[in-house]
Amino acid sequence: MQTAVVPDSEREALAEVLLFRLMERFRTLTKTEVLQMLNLLTLIEDTSGYQATKDLGIAEGEAKGMAKGKAEDLTRLLTRRFGPLPAWTTARISAAPIAQLDAWLDGILDAPSLTDLIGPESGAHH
Repeated sequence: MQTAVVPDSEREALAEVLLFRLMERFRTLTKTEVLQMLNLLTLIEDTSGYQATKDLGIAEGEAKGMAKGKAEDLTRLLTRRFGPLPAWTTARISAAPIAQLDAWLDGILDAPSLTDLIGPESGAHH
């Protein structure tokens, strides 16, 4: 309300209406207590809960981006080392967590075959 683009006189009138409604709603509080309560209100963007949620969303986005980048690198290196990859391999790589992608990246130079590194196709019969 403080930053709304309205003339000062209208802003003051709206503030009075809000104060009146809050005093009506919180009948046990004095006008001073209601005004103090209004001064304590913060924008949702300034609350710790909002910041924590925002930070968590950013961290999750970064982790997804990192996993996607590692999966793309692994796919590129595996294709170069072992040739075209079967669909089950790319599906497994896409679904893998970062720790697994790192383990596969670490083992790529030592693995004698794709299945030695990634494992056999699910449901494959030997």
